[in-house]
Amino acid sequence: MTTCWKRVFLGTDVKIILAYLAEGARMKVMSGNADQSGAGSRKAPGVFAWDMVRKALRAAEEGVYCWDIKTGEIYYTEQCLRMMGAPVDEVAPNIFTDSESTIHSEDCAFFQNAVQRYMENNDSTPLRVEVRLLRQGTRGWKWIRVNGLLERDSEKKPERLVGVWVDITRRKMADMHAMEDRDLFRTLINYLPDNIYFKNKESRFIMANEATARKMGVPTPSDLIGCRDTNFLSAETTGVARREELEIMRTGVPITNRVHREQWKGGADSWCKLSKFPWYASDGSIKGIVGISSDVTELVETQHRFRRLAEQLDERNRALEKEIGLAREIQQALQPERIPRRVWHGESGVERSAQFYHVYRPSVGVAGDCFHVFSVGESAVGMLICDVMGHGVRAALIASMLRGLMEQVAGLADTPALLLSSLNRQLHTIFSKANITMFASACYLYLDLKTGRLTLSGAGHPAPIVVPHNGEAFLPPLPRSPALGLVEHAMYREYELHPEPGMKVMLYTDGLIEAPNAAGEELGAARILSQLRERPPADIRSMLEQVLATMRDFTHTEEQDDDLCLLGVQYSES
Repeated sequence: MTTCWKRVFLGTDVKIILAYLAEGARMKVMSGNADQSGAGSRKAPGVFAWDMVRKALRAAEEGVYCWDIKTGEIYYTEQCLRMMGAPVDEVAPNIFTDSESTIHSEDCAFFQNAVQRYMENNDSTPLRVEVRLLRQGTRGWKWIRVNGLLERDSEKKPERLVGVWVDITRRKMADMHAMEDRDLFRTLINYLPDNIYFKNKESRFIMANEATARKMGVPTPSDLIGCRDTNFLSAETTGVARREELEIMRTGVPITNRVHREQWKGGADSWCKLSKFPWYASDGSIKGIVGISSDVTELVETQHRFRRLAEQLDERNRALEKEIGLAREIQQALQPERIPRRVWHGESGVERSAQFYHVYRPSVGVAGDCFHVFSVGESAVGMLICDVMGHGVRAALIASMLRGLMEQVAGLADTPALLLSSLNRQLHTIFSKANITMFASACYLYLDLKTGRLTLSGAGHPAPIVVPHNGEAFLPPLPRSPALGLVEHAMYREYELHPEPGMKVMLYTDGLIEAPNAAGEELGAARILSQLRERPPADIRSMLEQVLATMRDFTHTEEQDDDLCLLGVQYSES
């Protein structure tokens, strides 16, 4: 290894270094004695010049070096030594011949190659190379720029290399941080699925992410630089975009989250959710706009499809509502407005009668509740009330079916338990064939005016409310049995009452006793019984109206969540 020495620059050494500064221009420095003439002592001009140069170099944080290529010796100023982290009074390595110990390992080969190429080229251009210089004491590093001018001998061989070191650590670190920020920014926008781009005041792209490049159909974001929307989109779309961007740059008011239709040249239209913002320079002047958009074509097209489907569904619903309205009218027409009074006259002048009253209110459209009152023989009457599971058309169809089935079981009308058993088997057969699970609760009352016999039977239905002549309303202990259609061979039992003059019996569906108030509590049969006991009704019509008033007072509303059917009969004898 060539031995190199640091020296304190005085006299001849200073002249050697200064002579090769300023791109080879020779600079003479006088180093004479102080002038003794005159009133005082002054420095010689050469000494004064060197002091100025030395101060200027120190102020500029630049160090001077001189490498004698033939001898291998190198001369450093104090600023060079400080950059290198080496003491003034010790040997310092030559960065040109001992690069491994002075230059960062990642920069060493690059530095040696740069110096070698410079020395081999007969070019007057100065050497300029930026490397990391290892500090000898701490093994830290500084960024320096090595500038140099080469002097050749008479045979054109390199003789001396003279130049300066410039500490560029702060600039380099700032550049590295800026580059790192740019890399982070570029990485971020490239991995975002949204389209991000910058445009100048002429609406030309100057930066874009990969998503934008894919959207525009170009290989890389660089291919967008300098392009305008007119390269890709229709004149109508680009005209709108340009007017928007001019307005944003004029007013500084952004556009945010606007759904925008894009018409492409030679391609299908698309939709995007768009935001555009003004882009300002550091001095506050406008540079252009920043755009962010995301593709919402699938969402918009789905919304359009849903809108079309909703319109079709609305049209079908209107047609269905019309049909349901017709069905409701037919269902209402099948229910009698008034049930005629049934009378039996005995041989001894005794007259017994049954007077009826009913309330029938579907909740919406058609109802799943139904009732049927019909004469049996010359002196009896049958009363059936049913509540089909659910609401709407399906429940209404089952209710209509029950009316038809009643015609088939009319021969069992005087035996309530057998009548319900027959209805149950037929419904179970129908439901099984249709592979559906349905049921209907029912209560059947048979009143024979001739014999004075009143028989009840139920199928999973609430017990009727009975108000005798004394006004003590009660619920008869109706035997429990399954609803119709659930169990094929279900058995049903009967309960008999002895009717007395003035007795009133009300059959009802669960829309009455399950009516809720605002707190979610149900009305229940107990509240109805209590009201009827406090104010015994005069006749069957008054009884049903009083029950409806009790329900309204409890629910505080005229609306119903369920179908409601009340069917009452009053027995009289004279």
